Amino acid sequence: MRALPLLLGLLLPVVGQEPPAIDDAARAAILERSPADWRTAPEGTWDGWDPDTAPPEALRPLLQRSVEAYLAGDMPAALVALHELLEVAPDHPTGLHQAGVIYFRLRRYGDAIVALERYLAVAPGRLRDTRVLGHCYYTLGEYARARDHYRRVLELEPESVEARRGLALSRMRLGESEEALAELARVLELDPRHADAATWVAQILFDEERTEEARDAALRARDLDPYQPRPWFLLSQIHYDLGEDEAGDAARARFDELTLIAQELRAAEARLLYDPRQPGVHARIAALHRQAGDLLSAGRALNRWLELEPERVAIHLALLDLALELEDLTAADRLAENLRLVAGDDLEAWERLARYHAGRRDRVRQAEAEAEAARLRAGR
Repeated sequence: MRALPLLLGLLLPVVGQEPPAIDDAARAAILERSPADWRTAPEGTWDGWDPDTAPPEALRPLLQRSVEAYLAGDMPAALVALHELLEVAPDHPTGLHQAGVIYFRLRRYGDAIVALERYLAVAPGRLRDTRVLGHCYYTLGEYARARDHYRRVLELEPESVEARRGLALSRMRLGESEEALAELARVLELDPRHADAATWVAQILFDEERTEEARDAALRARDLDPYQPRPWFLLSQIHYDLGEDEAGDAARARFDELTLIAQELRAAEARLLYDPRQPGVHARIAALHRQAGDLLSAGRALNRWLELEPERVAIHLALLDLALELEDLTAADRLAENLRLVAGDDLEAWERLARYHAGRRDRVRQAEAEAEAARLRAGR
């Protein structure tokens, strides 16, 4: 998925502006359209196209709109700009590639395949950009096509972790277990913290009844990402196989808990792909991560919510509490100052600041916060 970084470099002077909003009707209309209906350029139109060269001036506003919307997480708005671009400049390679990436993110894998295969038809030298095409084939169950595509990508990008992981899973689905294990071992050499690769190693070993090895791999996967359900499920099965029923029950209970959270998270995150400007959804995602115990992910969700409602005191309070739980006092000091700036007449905020500064032994700020809290209580 290299086209977006390339575009960012070429369009950097104007990136960061608020992308133009689109209404619900425009969102619905763009999602009903199919890339199969795009016009086709005359053969040879894009011969010699170079992604490192700035796009024609006439196309820059549309490309800019698509980048801004993509960065804001608004996939339909990005698609609107790209469809307009591909009407003006049929088969423009950047437009085709970015549309393919966006359709993939929207889980419209068939549409993504149409866009990316057309991209390769007009830019055959850019195979290295199309790892995501292998993901589409794999997701739709076309494992042999996925395997072959990943192999071609890896010939050009041998250290592409995700292409190698895709190749491993494709080979696993095709019954090539030992070859899949070897590919996954290479993934873990390239990225020792790749939890998904470690999980699939555990799965293959368990399926082959190599139970002790599977337990070690599942424990590794769990430790790399303790908030993903699948390692817990594997551990429960392994413990039961080894006669460790109590440990199996505990792992199964954690799997059940995380599975419910993961299902709701996927649904919430899918809603944001179609419209990221939903504060309540961001709030729910933060709460779900907190429920799972994943404080870092909760913090990221709160920050995304904060971008939409920067004056919302409740978000600042939650971020301050998270920083303290994570024992990040540098961040906590900064967040306390931010809370101070937005606290206004919010009694809870000033009481929280008073307690915070007391804990930090900042007597001057503690006294100021206590005085402000007292003033607000007196005025009630």
